[in-house]
Amino acid sequence: MSIRSALTAVCLFIVMPCAAQRLSMPPAPLHVHSLAVEAGWSWPLAHSGLTKYWGPGPGASVEFLTSVSRYVSLGFDIDGSAYWFRGPAFVTDYPGLPFRNPPVAQIVAGVIGRVTLAPGKKLTPYVGAMLGISHMTGAEYRQVTDTTSTTYFYIPFQTRLAMGVYGGFEYRFNRALAFDAEGRMLYVNNDPNVGASAVVRGGLRFFF
Repeated sequence: MSIRSALTAVCLFIVMPCAAQRLSMPPAPLHVHSLAVEAGWSWPLAHSGLTKYWGPGPGASVEFLTSVSRYVSLGFDIDGSAYWFRGPAFVTDYPGLPFRNPPVAQIVAGVIGRVTLAPGKKLTPYVGAMLGISHMTGAEYRQVTDTTSTTYFYIPFQTRLAMGVYGGFEYRFNRALAFDAEGRMLYVNNDPNVGASAVVRGGLRFFF
Protein backbone atom coordinates (compact mmCIF):
# COMPACT_ATOMS: atom_id res chain seq x y z
CA MET A 1 0.00 0.00 0.00
CA SER A 2 1.38 3.41 -0.95
CA ILE A 3 1.77 6.28 1.50
CA ARG A 4 -0.99 8.21 -0.34
CA SER A 5 -3.40 5.28 -0.04
CA ALA A 6 -2.61 4.93 3.65
CA LEU A 7 -3.23 8.62 4.33
CA THR A 8 -6.52 8.45 2.38
CA ALA A 9 -7.65 5.47 4.47
CA VAL A 10 -6.78 7.28 7.72
CA CYS A 11 -8.71 10.41 6.65
CA LEU A 12 -11.77 8.37 5.73
CA PHE A 13 -11.56 6.56 9.07
CA ILE A 14 -11.66 9.92 10.89
CA VAL A 15 -14.12 11.84 8.70
CA MET A 16 -16.81 9.23 8.04
CA PRO A 17 -17.81 8.66 11.71
CA CYS A 18 -18.00 12.44 12.23
CA ALA A 19 -20.18 12.85 9.15
CA ALA A 20 -22.44 10.02 10.27
CA GLN A 21 -22.74 11.55 13.72
CA ARG A 22 -23.60 14.91 12.18
CA LEU A 23 -26.32 13.37 10.03
CA SER A 24 -27.79 11.56 13.01
CA MET A 25 -27.90 14.65 15.26
CA PRO A 26 -31.39 16.10 15.90
CA PRO A 27 -32.21 19.34 14.08
CA ALA A 28 -31.72 22.65 15.88
CA PRO A 29 -34.77 23.64 17.92
CA LEU A 30 -37.25 25.83 16.06
CA HIS A 31 -38.45 27.90 19.00
CA VAL A 32 -36.52 31.07 19.79
CA HIS A 33 -37.89 33.09 22.69
CA SER A 34 -37.52 36.83 23.20
CA LEU A 35 -38.58 39.38 25.79
CA ALA A 36 -38.88 43.08 24.91
CA VAL A 37 -39.09 45.99 27.35
CA GLU A 38 -40.07 49.24 25.65
CA ALA A 39 -41.13 52.80 26.41
CA GLY A 40 -42.81 55.45 24.27
CA TRP A 41 -45.57 57.98 23.80
CA SER A 42 -49.31 57.48 23.24
CA TRP A 43 -51.91 59.72 21.58
CA PRO A 44 -55.70 59.45 21.98
CA LEU A 45 -57.19 60.02 18.52
CA ALA A 46 -60.86 59.29 18.18
CA HIS A 47 -63.78 60.23 20.42
CA SER A 48 -64.11 63.67 21.96
CA GLY A 49 -65.12 62.13 25.29
CA LEU A 50 -61.42 61.48 25.87
CA THR A 51 -59.59 63.83 23.50
CA LYS A 52 -61.45 66.95 24.65
CA TYR A 53 -59.70 67.08 28.03
CA TRP A 54 -56.93 64.46 27.78
CA GLY A 55 -53.85 64.62 25.61
CA PRO A 56 -50.85 62.41 24.81
CA GLY A 57 -48.68 60.92 27.50
CA PRO A 58 -45.98 58.37 28.25
CA GLY A 59 -46.31 54.62 28.12
CA ALA A 60 -44.39 51.38 28.59
CA SER A 61 -44.79 47.78 27.48
CA VAL A 62 -43.53 44.24 28.03
CA GLU A 63 -43.73 41.74 25.17
CA PHE A 64 -42.92 38.03 24.97
CA LEU A 65 -42.54 36.21 21.63
CA THR A 66 -41.83 32.65 20.51
CA SER A 67 -40.79 31.87 16.93
CA VAL A 68 -42.96 29.25 15.26
CA SER A 69 -41.19 29.55 11.90
CA ARG A 70 -38.42 31.57 10.29
CA TYR A 71 -40.90 34.36 9.56
CA VAL A 72 -43.68 34.10 12.16
CA SER A 73 -43.65 34.66 15.93
CA LEU A 74 -46.52 34.45 18.41
CA GLY A 75 -46.79 35.75 21.96
CA PHE A 76 -48.45 38.24 24.26
CA ASP A 77 -48.08 41.90 25.14
CA ILE A 78 -48.97 44.17 28.07
CA ASP A 79 -49.01 47.92 27.38
CA GLY A 80 -49.82 50.83 29.68
CA SER A 81 -50.27 54.51 28.76
CA ALA A 82 -51.10 57.61 30.78
CA TYR A 83 -53.04 60.50 29.19
CA TRP A 84 -52.46 63.91 30.73
CA PHE A 85 -55.35 66.20 31.60
CA ARG A 86 -55.57 69.30 29.40
CA GLY A 87 -56.16 71.87 32.07
CA PRO A 88 -56.24 74.98 29.84
CA ALA A 89 -59.02 73.47 27.70
CA PHE A 90 -61.10 72.74 30.80
CA VAL A 91 -60.56 76.24 32.25
CA THR A 92 -61.57 77.78 28.94
CA ASP A 93 -64.85 75.84 28.94
CA TYR A 94 -65.62 76.35 32.64
CA PRO A 95 -63.97 79.54 33.93
CA GLY A 96 -64.26 79.94 37.67
CA LEU A 97 -65.09 76.29 38.31
CA PRO A 98 -62.89 74.60 40.95
CA PHE A 99 -60.11 72.89 39.02
CA ARG A 100 -59.40 69.15 39.04
CA ASN A 101 -56.52 67.47 37.24
CA PRO A 102 -57.10 63.70 36.96
CA PRO A 103 -54.88 61.65 34.62
CA VAL A 104 -56.42 58.70 32.83
CA ALA A 105 -54.55 55.44 32.24
CA GLN A 106 -55.16 52.80 29.57
CA ILE A 107 -53.90 49.24 30.05
CA VAL A 108 -53.96 46.87 27.07
CA ALA A 109 -53.18 43.14 27.19
CA GLY A 110 -53.50 40.64 24.39
CA VAL A 111 -52.06 37.97 22.12
CA ILE A 112 -49.92 39.10 19.21
CA GLY A 113 -48.65 37.73 15.93
CA ARG A 114 -45.55 39.14 14.25
CA VAL A 115 -44.19 38.56 10.74
CA THR A 116 -40.51 39.25 10.08
CA LEU A 117 -40.06 40.49 6.52
CA ALA A 118 -36.31 39.89 6.11
CA PRO A 119 -35.14 37.27 8.61
CA GLY A 120 -31.43 36.90 9.16
CA LYS A 121 -30.59 40.55 8.41
CA LYS A 122 -29.01 42.87 10.94
CA LEU A 123 -31.78 45.43 10.32
CA THR A 124 -35.11 43.63 9.96
CA PRO A 125 -38.53 45.21 9.29
CA TYR A 126 -41.62 43.54 10.71
CA VAL A 127 -45.41 43.88 10.89
CA GLY A 128 -47.90 42.44 13.33
CA ALA A 129 -51.39 42.41 14.83
CA MET A 130 -52.86 42.17 18.32
CA LEU A 131 -56.18 41.03 19.78
CA GLY A 132 -56.96 41.53 23.45
CA ILE A 133 -58.67 43.74 26.00
CA SER A 134 -58.34 47.39 26.97
CA HIS A 135 -59.03 48.68 30.46
CA MET A 136 -59.53 52.40 31.15
CA THR A 137 -59.19 53.92 34.58
CA GLY A 138 -62.04 56.30 35.26
CA ALA A 139 -62.33 60.03 35.80
CA GLU A 140 -65.45 61.97 36.77
CA TYR A 141 -66.28 65.54 37.68
CA ARG A 142 -69.88 66.02 38.77
CA GLN A 143 -71.55 68.62 40.94
CA VAL A 144 -74.98 68.48 42.53
CA THR A 145 -76.68 71.77 43.38
CA ASP A 146 -80.06 71.48 45.11
CA THR A 147 -81.81 69.02 42.76
CA THR A 148 -79.62 69.70 39.71
CA SER A 149 -76.73 67.41 38.77
CA THR A 150 -74.12 68.67 36.30
CA THR A 151 -71.46 66.39 34.80
CA TYR A 152 -68.43 68.17 33.37
CA PHE A 153 -66.57 65.04 32.27
CA TYR A 154 -67.03 61.34 32.75
CA ILE A 155 -64.68 58.52 31.67
CA PRO A 156 -65.98 55.28 33.23
CA PHE A 157 -63.93 52.37 34.52
CA GLN A 158 -64.48 49.72 31.88
CA THR A 159 -62.89 46.87 29.94
CA ARG A 160 -63.48 46.41 26.21
CA LEU A 161 -62.28 44.30 23.31
CA ALA A 162 -59.23 45.84 21.63
CA MET A 163 -57.57 45.25 18.25
CA GLY A 164 -54.33 46.65 16.95
CA VAL A 165 -51.85 46.63 14.06
CA TYR A 166 -48.23 47.70 14.14
CA GLY A 167 -45.02 47.85 12.17
CA GLY A 168 -41.41 48.62 12.88
CA PHE A 169 -37.86 47.39 12.65
CA GLU A 170 -35.45 45.34 14.72
CA TYR A 171 -31.71 46.03 14.82
CA ARG A 172 -29.66 43.06 16.05
CA PHE A 173 -26.55 43.86 18.08
CA ASN A 174 -25.71 40.18 18.56
CA ARG A 175 -27.43 36.82 19.08
CA ALA A 176 -28.79 37.85 22.47
CA LEU A 177 -29.75 41.52 22.12
CA ALA A 178 -31.61 43.78 19.68
CA PHE A 179 -33.22 47.21 19.56
CA ASP A 180 -36.88 47.46 18.48
CA ALA A 181 -38.71 50.59 17.29
CA GLU A 182 -42.32 50.55 16.16
CA GLY A 183 -45.57 52.41 15.65
CA ARG A 184 -48.93 50.94 16.68
CA MET A 185 -52.57 51.76 16.00
CA LEU A 186 -55.11 50.52 18.53
CA TYR A 187 -58.91 50.40 18.28
CA VAL A 188 -61.17 49.81 21.29
CA ASN A 189 -64.46 48.26 20.23
CA ASN A 190 -67.79 49.89 21.13
CA ASP A 191 -66.32 52.49 23.47
CA PRO A 192 -67.93 55.94 23.10
CA ASN A 193 -65.08 57.67 24.94
CA VAL A 194 -61.85 56.01 23.80
CA GLY A 195 -62.06 54.80 20.21
CA ALA A 196 -58.59 54.76 18.63
CA SER A 197 -55.12 55.61 19.85
CA ALA A 198 -51.60 55.65 18.42
CA VAL A 199 -48.38 54.57 20.11
CA VAL A 200 -44.74 55.10 19.14
CA ARG A 201 -42.29 53.11 21.25
CA GLY A 202 -38.85 51.56 21.33
CA GLY A 203 -36.65 49.48 23.57
CA LEU A 204 -34.47 46.42 23.99
CA ARG A 205 -35.29 42.83 23.04
CA PHE A 206 -33.51 39.95 24.77
CA PHE A 207 -33.24 36.52 23.13
CA PHE A 208 -32.92 33.26 25.03
